[in-house]
Amino acid sequence: MTTPGGLSPAEKVERVARELALRVGRYDAERDHRAAFAYTYYRLTTSLTTALRTGTPPFAEPDWVADLSVSLASAYFSAMDATDTWLAAFPRSGGEVAPGDLPDAVPPPWRDVYAASSVRHSYVLEEVLFSMMAHMSYDLPLALRSLDARAGNHRHIGDFHRMNDLLATCVDEVQDDLAARYCRGLRSLDRLFTRDDELFTNYGIRMARGLAWFNSDRLREPTSADAATASISRSTAAFITRIRFPGDWKLRAVSRLLRLLIPPRRQWPAPGTPID
Repeated sequence: MTTPGGLSPAEKVERVARELALRVGRYDAERDHRAAFAYTYYRLTTSLTTALRTGTPPFAEPDWVADLSVSLASAYFSAMDATDTWLAAFPRSGGEVAPGDLPDAVPPPWRDVYAASSVRHSYVLEEVLFSMMAHMSYDLPLALRSLDARAGNHRHIGDFHRMNDLLATCVDEVQDDLAARYCRGLRSLDRLFTRDDELFTNYGIRMARGLAWFNSDRLREPTSADAATASISRSTAAFITRIRFPGDWKLRAVSRLLRLLIPPRRQWPAPGTPID
């Protein structure tokens, strides 16, 4: 089916994937730590493109699925573009930054992610987890609210669940390819993050997206909108703190020790390496 704008749902999402691929290539060339999540996002988006093109799973309203993908990606692109504008104005040659160093044009969760990834001993898996948290806990509820203002979402909950299933079942393959591209020791980092990497699993994807749907409902309700906005703005920082500074002192000591012992093991693909 082709939309009034001339693009089919699959073609709309394919355009998102192409933009993500361009960013992956640029981040790789610049040795920018945002590359790992951009690659993860690209791979998940190409899986959705294939699903829309083949009709597997059979979405009831593919146009809505594509519109949600486009709206969600637009939030991510805007945050990255605002970060790029800041970097162009204040060039960095390494070193840590604080969330408050970034401008208000960058949403709070993405400021938290960029700052956390700027530390000297940051891991690829962390950077992907932090970015996924910002994207699913903050960008997704706002994208859902935006779509609801136009057409209403609740009749689309079946398609939203099908999207959850599709993305969740892709995670293991994507994680393997991510490890091969950026960090061959990715699997060994599980001992450092214990269960905190659950977000990057079949179960974690479903839970995070389900919570996003719930928070989108809270954002639409006038009596809870302010509290919901504050909550989704804080959640990424809280997640980062939980990973970097566990509440129990013994866990903090173990985490600190493992960070000293386990090297980042970051690698970069050779120029010209295919993104697929």
